[in-house]
Amino acid sequence: MSVNAPVKLTIKDYKSELHNDWCAGCVLPSTRIVTPSGNRPIAEIRVGDEVLGHDGRFHRVTEIMSHQHPATIHHVTVEGFGTVVLTSDHPIHMARTNAATGVVRFEWVPADEVRVGDDIAYTRAPSVVTHRSLATLVAVGAQDRNAATGSSAIFETPYVIARVVANDVRPYDGIVHNLEVADVHSYVTDVATLHNCGDFGILTSIQMALAQQQLDPDKVAVFSGIGCSGKTPHYINAYGFHTLHGRVLTVATGARLANTKQTVLALGGDGDGYGIGAGYFVGAGRRNVDFAYIVHNNNVYGLTKGQASPTLAKGKKTKSMPEQSIQDGINPVAMAIASGYTFIARAYALEPKYTAGIIARAMQHRGAALVDVLQTCPTYNDLYTKEWYEGADLPEKRSRLYKLEDQGFDGKVLDPNDKQEIITKKSAAVARSYEDEPIPIGVYYEIDLPTYEDEVFRRIPDLKETPLVEQNSFERDVNPLLEAMR
Repeated sequence: MSVNAPVKLTIKDYKSELHNDWCAGCVLPSTRIVTPSGNRPIAEIRVGDEVLGHDGRFHRVTEIMSHQHPATIHHVTVEGFGTVVLTSDHPIHMARTNAATGVVRFEWVPADEVRVGDDIAYTRAPSVVTHRSLATLVAVGAQDRNAATGSSAIFETPYVIARVVANDVRPYDGIVHNLEVADVHSYVTDVATLHNCGDFGILTSIQMALAQQQLDPDKVAVFSGIGCSGKTPHYINAYGFHTLHGRVLTVATGARLANTKQTVLALGGDGDGYGIGAGYFVGAGRRNVDFAYIVHNNNVYGLTKGQASPTLAKGKKTKSMPEQSIQDGINPVAMAIASGYTFIARAYALEPKYTAGIIARAMQHRGAALVDVLQTCPTYNDLYTKEWYEGADLPEKRSRLYKLEDQGFDGKVLDPNDKQEIITKKSAAVARSYEDEPIPIGVYYEIDLPTYEDEVFRRIPDLKETPLVEQNSFERDVNPLLEAMR
């Protein structure tokens, strides 16, 4: 369903000109970022530069982002440091001290939830960068208790704790900036340590997948529902449609059937796709329409303050929830297999190169393809963090993810007419989808079957050569239709 571009394109050619990238939480252009050569305004940072991350090490900038922000903005003033100005959804690294145990817990808190009297956890820069020493600041060798496992891990990074003395909300209408930083997805300003979210990795993966296939942007259409994932079409240089909550698959289906010359991508979140859109999710699988559906799965409703999404397991409680979840979490892979999707895969947002390869395979597949992308939400989900996926809390650090192909797993059905092979491959995929320590990523299931378009073309042959969007629907003879209904 792809059409190659007339000239060789790079990932930059798939970035929107209006909004040059996903930019969920942002800061003013003048915000100074800690680099090996000193503090520099974020507007002067370029891809390839190194900046300090929240782990106390320097990391490479992989993306630079900016957009117009005609809305209120927060001025957060930190004692002894100054003021950082940022959008309400930008997470700040904060320190919470348990009064009874004295244990310091680190959290990412959006700017609009930071209160006067709260403590920020500022990452002390290495010796190559001069950092002022203040008597009011306390260096912490903190012990952080992992919310998911209850285990403790000693933090090696020397943090500095400082008190928030003001958080003023003021109007603003101007450019704001953000960065995507390799490995840590965070950067340190001269006032606070800030974080990005997992949507960066997914957006980058999509753009990389488009570049890998050299698709003509004019022949690509990207659709989305409501949620953090919903703004993705705004930042891709292609046709885009921001639809309704849970209805992205119905709109994408209509677009694909109206113009079968177009490559169609559908984007949704775990709440948008597996919650309110669950019925449409099943229907799209049954039809086997030729498009790829990419789901941002972070276990919470990130846009509406972190309620449990359908994928959060029973008994789990994120920091944004008052009580533990009392419902079982759904299994998207098993549900997709039961619904009839002919390509089913899982990826991880913080491995964009691998995720891009999975997305490219999903787009090249003929039929309904699902890519469930595990992602972090530093603002609301403190259970499944980058550190958790890396296994930082385990006695011997190891990734909680493994690639299916590394264990010789092959989910592709070789003979679509062999019912026993189909059952065997589906059963193996479902069994793998219930593994949680470690979690498999990669292609679970793949089969080549006739698409919904193939069936439509058999019934209406003219549509195969001339898509509906190119036909003259205003001057057609409807008399045969009227006669048939008499």
